[in-house]
Amino acid sequence: MKRTGFVWLVSALLALPAGGAAADAAEGAFALGDIHFWAGDGASRAGVVVDFSREGARPLVWGFRWDGEKTLADALRAIVAEDPRLHALVGETQYGAALYALGYDVADGAAAFRLDFNRGDVEAESSDPAALAEGGWKSGYWSQWTAPADEAFDASALDYGPGLSATALSDASWHVLQFQRPEWGGDARPLSGVPAAAESPYGWRVVAADVAAGGDNGDVANALGHPSRTVPGWGAIPPTTVNPASPAWGPGRLVTLASAGDPDAAGSITIEFDHDVVDDDRNPFGLDFLVFGNALHQIGGNAYFDGVSDPAEFRFGTATMAAEPGLVEVSADGKTWFAFADGPYADDFAPTMAFRYDPENADASLFEGNAWWGAPADATRPVDPELSAADFKGRTLAEYATLYDGSAGGTGFDISAFDLPRDAQGRKYIRFVRIATLDPGSGDFTEVDAVADVAPAPSFRNWVDARFGFEARPGVAKTDVNAAGVPYAALAAFGLPEDAAALPAGWGVGAFDPATLTFRAAVPFAPHAWDLVTLRSSPSLSEAPETWKATLPVWDGADAAGRQLLLAAPSAAPGGSAGFFRLDLE
Repeated sequence: MKRTGFVWLVSALLALPAGGAAADAAEGAFALGDIHFWAGDGASRAGVVVDFSREGARPLVWGFRWDGEKTLADALRAIVAEDPRLHALVGETQYGAALYALGYDVADGAAAFRLDFNRGDVEAESSDPAALAEGGWKSGYWSQWTAPADEAFDASALDYGPGLSATALSDASWHVLQFQRPEWGGDARPLSGVPAAAESPYGWRVVAADVAAGGDNGDVANALGHPSRTVPGWGAIPPTTVNPASPAWGPGRLVTLASAGDPDAAGSITIEFDHDVVDDDRNPFGLDFLVFGNALHQIGGNAYFDGVSDPAEFRFGTATMAAEPGLVEVSADGKTWFAFADGPYADDFAPTMAFRYDPENADASLFEGNAWWGAPADATRPVDPELSAADFKGRTLAEYATLYDGSAGGTGFDISAFDLPRDAQGRKYIRFVRIATLDPGSGDFTEVDAVADVAPAPSFRNWVDARFGFEARPGVAKTDVNAAGVPYAALAAFGLPEDAAALPAGWGVGAFDPATLTFRAAVPFAPHAWDLVTLRSSPSLSEAPETWKATLPVWDGADAAGRQLLLAAPSAAPGGSAGFFRLDLE
């Protein structure tokens, strides 16, 4: 990979870090009904508790739903794939899957994580000091425990588990992943606190609704959780995945917004998130939340998609959406509301694309003969709002999926124009979304599948989205865009135009702390540029360049001049005399 490198050489005496005792466990009740974030689909349920064994950080709980036979390894992979804030390093051994490291973005700030093997051990770190990241083999390890199957979690009756792949899930079973610290000496330890529900990016609960009950679409709970991924068979068409030619329908998938008092009048639903949905400048395309319905991109003529044929052979002949528009309103407190009166509207473009088109990594478990659809698409990443159905006329379903660039679709909304309250960081926020059928007289009632908080993206991702048209965007990498040998991304990191002749001055090293062996360096980076930087260290300059140890820089605010402060600590071997650092900018 081509890099623009800047080198700092900083000497410091080295010392072993001091260890800390694990916090005593607190007593408390937690049940399956308390879980906010569920991954997977099915009738069976299990709880997965993750304890980073960090003082002040409560264990977090996710849920997993499934049918058939699944293992704890299946549950963990599904949860990590679904939650953009949870990161894992899982390897395959002769005994099955092994968990080496976990990271969690506590502040949901697009933190970068490095979970990797290094010099015979496992390292886990993040660019955000507030994030949780633990891993190891020699320096601690992730242990696995099980609790009795029950609606309520019983932390007092944990048994050691046989391994991720050897632990079969059962309905209402509980599973604990706890980081065992080396100072514990292998002794079992209680949980570090009372478990708490991991926040969900999807709608958490329905606080109000005017919906006609009954039928497949009368349950308001259908609007909660992640958007639908599969549809049942219909006549000669077998079960298949949700996509713009095969939208969501069937039991447990949608709620139709027809009034309970008058089936010909507009209905409505008000959904609450379990956290503030903020107007974050790192959100892709400036969009803050998504609403999923079951809009269909009309095919044209007598053509239809059978659900299992090659998407590369199926082409859309029109630029028309079969939409059922819904008016969307937002509120921070559930009392003062702001409406998207002129659109965008719910249950319109962009139609749901539940899985990525990936013939080389097709998931055979999705349906018999699947050779096209791979991993689930990201329901927290929006489609470029500059796009419309007209941009996909004449394209195949495979091209449609590729140009979604990993997004699961959904209509995107930007809350920045409203006079909303602000959080401690000065960002506008909402907590409630209300959706109502816009034109019941047409006979088309809005249907809601899910609402989702848009996940913030790292700076390079946003930089690409802002500068590349949707056809060129998929696959664009840092090494693909250069100006006079310097990656445009590097210039963007400094907040400079792409034709800048020179990189800025203003570098500085200061505030060295001999007690903690850390220093803060003032660097002229643009905010949120941490995904463009790699920090490397070595105990000696005489070592070959490939022996420099890579790590993530930790960003620690800004100085009086507005320069970003980078926090670094020596990583040389114990007993070494100096730590040397090199900053690489991609």
